[in-house]
Amino acid sequence: MEKLIERVAKAPLGAKLAVVTGGLVLITLLNFFVVPGRSITEIDARKKRGEVDLKRLNQDLTTKQAIANDLNRFRHERELLQQSLDEAKTELPETKNIDDLLQAFQDRAQKSGLDIVTIEPKDVVKADFYARVPIAMQVEGNYHDIATFLDALGRLRRIVNVTDIVFDKPRDVSGRVVVTSTFTATTFMFLDAAAAAALDKGKSKGGK
Repeated sequence: MEKLIERVAKAPLGAKLAVVTGGLVLITLLNFFVVPGRSITEIDARKKRGEVDLKRLNQDLTTKQAIANDLNRFRHERELLQQSLDEAKTELPETKNIDDLLQAFQDRAQKSGLDIVTIEPKDVVKADFYARVPIAMQVEGNYHDIATFLDALGRLRRIVNVTDIVFDKPRDVSGRVVVTSTFTATTFMFLDAAAAAALDKGKSKGGK
């Protein structure tokens, strides 16, 4: 190394300048293209990956912020849907719930001022995705009492249709005209595939 320095020192001025200039160029190129342990290509790849990851994170953040902002709206919509589903299940339940229904009939009859003489649930009648649950009834009271009772049945949350209404045996009871009325009060129940199959199987056994 000392000999090289001595040779450079004894060299003409032009040669000295060429050596110095060449050394500066080499150092500059090394600094520009080489980083200890990592190449420019690797750094550029990391930079690109970082840009992609940052873009993805920004998109995720935007999405999550939108969801958070709409969370209350989503909850409200879910509550409305649940309420609508509950109402539909009340109007068209998945079970007969005959005991509850008969109790409701008895309560309405008492409030209407008439007497239920007979009340007899009939066989379930399958109809597509639902089934009819007919209930034969006979009541006694005046026309107004019976009309009030039938109106009350129509106002139940569960669907009840009244058909085949017959008025008979009008008579005077303590100054009131009392009649006997017979009719069929039909409610409905939802049938899923399993319930429909069970109903068909039950009818098949009953028919043997």
